[in-house]
Amino acid sequence: MLEYVEEFVNKIISFGKFKRSEISNKAYGELLTSIAGMQKHGVVMIPAIINKVKTTKGLLIMDTTDNPKYGLKEIAIKMKNLSNGVYSQGFKIVLFLYKVETKTYPLGFALIHKESKKQEELLLNALSRLRNAFKLKPEMVIADTGFSTLETLKRLNNYGWGFVMKTKKSYKLGEKKIKHQLPGAYKSKIDALSNGVKVKVLRRPNRVFVTNRVSLTPEEILEYYSKRWTIEETFRFLKSCIGLDRCQQHTIKAQEIYIFGCFISYALIEALKDKFKTTAYKVANLLYSGDIIINKSIIEHTLVFD
Repeated sequence: MLEYVEEFVNKIISFGKFKRSEISNKAYGELLTSIAGMQKHGVVMIPAIINKVKTTKGLLIMDTTDNPKYGLKEIAIKMKNLSNGVYSQGFKIVLFLYKVETKTYPLGFALIHKESKKQEELLLNALSRLRNAFKLKPEMVIADTGFSTLETLKRLNNYGWGFVMKTKKSYKLGEKKIKHQLPGAYKSKIDALSNGVKVKVLRRPNRVFVTNRVSLTPEEILEYYSKRWTIEETFRFLKSCIGLDRCQQHTIKAQEIYIFGCFISYALIEALKDKFKTTAYKVANLLYSGDIIINKSIIEHTLVFD
């Protein structure tokens, strides 16, 4: 497996030059088999990364990004870019990111398309695997409104995991909806949601935050939530420097293999930026220029293969 990862990653890192034909059939077949083993209920977890960090205190951050693909018409979904209102066809990538101090590690992902499970089901499957199969114990789980369903919040609370998320003001808090319990900004209240979970809800202009760590101050809640921006920066780097959205293969399996390679590449770059005392962007430039080569030694130092 190690030699195939080395071959695949070096092809991906040559940004914009990746072609399926450049990967040997043996390597591609081995990767296909490996990805199938990592996937369960629509979620691909990456044990080589998780096993490296699972005993380390960190933040589990979750988010999605659109991945327009016009060659996947049969399974593509319609997506709206919220920044410019433009619609596209493709699939969404759900990323599970683990932040440990200044480093970030992509633990796994899921793809949302016409034939996939719904986002909440994929999310619950991922959380279950991270807790039960990998024994992950994050300091806090951070996500946007799309992830803060009542079932998800209850599951996280049952696991004993803390969470800080944006949430819907239409949820009931005690006997009334949040928007009626907290009619103005700069207010907070502790009570139970309709799913029975005791939470602190914090309202700010146009935003509502929820946490099950009710002793947190408003400032601490906002500080935790600000860490969510890490995943936006990660998506930006994955797209601009690694080419996350550049795979033109027309099957979901091929897309999963490519995305897996992108996330492994990202983890290696995160490790190299510490080694060379520089930024991820400068490491990427050194890789593109050939001044650094990804080899088995670097991979073995960064990842844990069974």
